[in-house]
Amino acid sequence: MAEVSFYSAAGNRFAVLDAFEREPADPSGLARELCARHGVDGLLLGAPPLAGGDCRMLVYNRDGSRAEACGNGLRALARWAVESEHAGDALVIETDAGPRRVTCLRHGKEIVGARAELGVPRVVEREAVLEVDGRSLRATLVDMGNPHCVLFVPEVGRAEVAGIGSAVERHARFPRRTNVSFVEAGGGRLLVRTWERGVGETAACGTGVGASAVAALEHGLARSPVEADTRGGRLQVDWNGGASVLTLAGPVEVLRD
Repeated sequence: MAEVSFYSAAGNRFAVLDAFEREPADPSGLARELCARHGVDGLLLGAPPLAGGDCRMLVYNRDGSRAEACGNGLRALARWAVESEHAGDALVIETDAGPRRVTCLRHGKEIVGARAELGVPRVVEREAVLEVDGRSLRATLVDMGNPHCVLFVPEVGRAEVAGIGSAVERHARFPRRTNVSFVEAGGGRLLVRTWERGVGETAACGTGVGASAVAALEHGLARSPVEADTRGGRLQVDWNGGASVLTLAGPVEVLRD
């Protein structure tokens, strides 16, 4: 097997496998194995580009399922691609959700973060009502290239992330399952916790923060750029609404396994 590296993007932890020479025969099984052994949230494959980009990203969740998009994974893979000499600091990564431009951010000579374009978000339903365990939940549904359900809560630290998150993830409204973000808006920024589809709660979810910012902007609860604090760190989202591209910026570090 090719060398595996480990990265954290705002606390969202990934194993990254160099698949430029050969992709693993059973990436789903490998994802489950590496996540269980090393306590990471997912497996990223860095593969040769197919459509003129610098590299291609394939995302496998902790349970072995595929994800179409991953904002923090995109930023982690960018650092890996640059440090593996597959690309320069400004690169294009091909994903299942389309090509994504990413720029690595340096402090001196060291890459310390990245800013990634996550495409044009789409508000699927501004005021959805979901019946969950006898309760009616008001939600905003956002497509970030992958599905998201955003729930605004008065106090994110007391949110029933595991109980409600797991129930909403597999709600009949979402045949492909969904990511679920719990958002407290106030003080000029967002506090976000996300139950990720196929993973569970993570320290941060990049597309979840993006979806949360979109929902907050749609409801007049924030202004762009939006700062979002997660359990793993602070992320910044820029989005001008409509058909404009959303960008996500934040830290990326190498994990020493």
